Amino acid sequence: MVSRTDLEVAVRDMVAYDILSKPFSSLGGKAYRRRDALAKKAAKLAKKEDERDRFVAYVETRDEERARTLREGIDAFIEEHPRYGEILEKMIVEKRQRSNRYFVFGVVDGFRLAAEDYRRVMKDLGMTTREADAMYPHLLDISDRLGKAKETEVRSILL
Repeated sequence: MVSRTDLEVAVRDMVAYDILSKPFSSLGGKAYRRRDALAKKAAKLAKKEDERDRFVAYVETRDEERARTLREGIDAFIEEHPRYGEILEKMIVEKRQRSNRYFVFGVVDGFRLAAEDYRRVMKDLGMTTREADAMYPHLLDISDRLGKAKETEVRSILL
């Protein structure tokens, strides 16, 4: 087995997490969108007074307080203090130059992550060895089909 430094293991883990996060995120987003679309459809079909034996489904209206959005707060401030509101709007529009630090990482062309790299991060996410062994090839296939993550691309994370 190849000897790896702590830094190399950390970078390999980060690449594996990045690659695996794409299909998880994509599938999760797709599931949420489909769930929300089904909720709208089901809400049209449901009537509160209908009784059901095997499931619960009804539409409920709740009066709840919520905080203003940032834009709503700014608009209210401008309405109440027009002179200062104008100054505030100018300050918001004004751009600022800022330096950011990024950690840049990746795997060099010609090298690939090993199955053990994927298994290690999947086990860290709470999967058993058996689950990781069964799932990682399928997740890599999904990732390839999505075309969002390649092992040799250079990545960066804002520090």
